[in-house]
Amino acid sequence: AVVSTQSTGETSNSSISVLACILEQGRLQVRTQMSILTQRQWQFRTSGEPKDVLKLDNVPIPTSCSEDEVLIQVSHVSLNLSYTRKHMNHIGLVAPISYWTSSPCVPEAEFSGVVSNLKGDKVTEFKKGDRVFGYIPIAFEKFSVGAMTEYFLIKQHFIVKVPDHTSLRDASCLSASAVTAWYCMVDKWHLKEGQSVFINAASGSIGVVAVQLARKIVGKNGKIIASCSARKIKDVESLGADKAIDYRENNLPEYLKQHYSSEPFDFIIDIFGYDHTLYTNSPHYLKPTGAFYTLGVELGDSKWSAAKRIVQLMSAMFLPTYLGGVPRTHFLTPVRVTKPRLLAVQELIEEGSIRAVVDSVFQFEDAIAAYDKLLSGNVVGKVVVEVNKLE
Repeated sequence: AVVSTQSTGETSNSSISVLACILEQGRLQVRTQMSILTQRQWQFRTSGEPKDVLKLDNVPIPTSCSEDEVLIQVSHVSLNLSYTRKHMNHIGLVAPISYWTSSPCVPEAEFSGVVSNLKGDKVTEFKKGDRVFGYIPIAFEKFSVGAMTEYFLIKQHFIVKVPDHTSLRDASCLSASAVTAWYCMVDKWHLKEGQSVFINAASGSIGVVAVQLARKIVGKNGKIIASCSARKIKDVESLGADKAIDYRENNLPEYLKQHYSSEPFDFIIDIFGYDHTLYTNSPHYLKPTGAFYTLGVELGDSKWSAAKRIVQLMSAMFLPTYLGGVPRTHFLTPVRVTKPRLLAVQELIEEGSIRAVVDSVFQFEDAIAAYDKLLSGNVVGKVVVEVNKLE
């Protein structure tokens, strides 16, 4: 472009310089804007039902990392009912989300994906293109970090490689769920061959893995009794349960009293964690040397119900029998997903001891529908969201 003066018709060198500067600034701005690559990400800023609080937004893809981090391109995310209740709903019973963090929150923690081209200097175990699965540790101060996004950074000790014969879809279902089952039955209680187990809520994401793992441990001579709804009984029994009980048609404490008081269990896992009478009545169907493990904690929909449930759990763990406490060991221990436990799960997958049970798969943009499905209760195993099509 040439700028001419009206008085002489000659080209103004100063005008050309100014215009050139403007054009160069414009090119720089365009280059800067083009270099910022964005991704889609589901976020929430207030507590509530997913359909009411989740929003799909565009955010920058991370361009730098710490020395032990890798950038993951997400393939699949498996939804966690406990996470949805606790972090989207129940946390609001304690304090507004704005109290815990000023950043938007990204939901979910269990994922699979592929290592991207960004990794720290101390990352030697993984290379670009490796298929991995893992778990994002959840903490109040880190709500902004979640798996429901196309890319995210994670420390290398929270991921392991996906076994060759396993799909990324299936691998996304087997990090926290399998580690939780492993922790309570192996690390915490040391379940043994030939023992008996009762698993409450055995058709959910943890339950379907717990049944399979329990069968591997107790063997063919051990006993596994489980609870679920009527339509899921065949599914649960096909995973290794000797018998599945319809919890809707039966009062579980009364049923267990009637049928198992003469052959009490060595271990009870309560995955749902809502009916406290299952524990208070446990001396009728749990051996004196046995243990009761509460995994799920259903707090209800109000501060009062949450407070009541918390008091019940505290009394179960700490109230001595001479003050009215239940004479059975009770555990309520937070599960930490560690590298050794992820490697143990990886080995279980490789040897065929556990497999993913996938109820349904939704596309990334249909995440709200996926949560509706999860919260409907009409689910066996995992509801999965496909974020990127990587295989």
